[in-house]
Amino acid sequence: MKYIIEIAENKKSFAEEFFKNVSFIKKVKEIPSNEITNPAILKSIEDYENAIVKPTPISLEELKQMLHN
Repeated sequence: MKYIIEIAENKKSFAEEFFKNVSFIKKVKEIPSNEITNPAILKSIEDYENAIVKPTPISLEELKQMLHN
């Protein structure tokens, strides 16, 4: 099981040491703010890269309508 928590920058080292000392926590890893961690999104990217899924063609006008509704 994985949890993602946000830690204040000035408490980062304390939090890392704290979690490393908790017996049932296996690994502590910092995740950059721009890293994608959602498995569904990662799977869809992988499927696209492996040509399993084709992109849906859409015009710029249709996209604008979808965003504004």
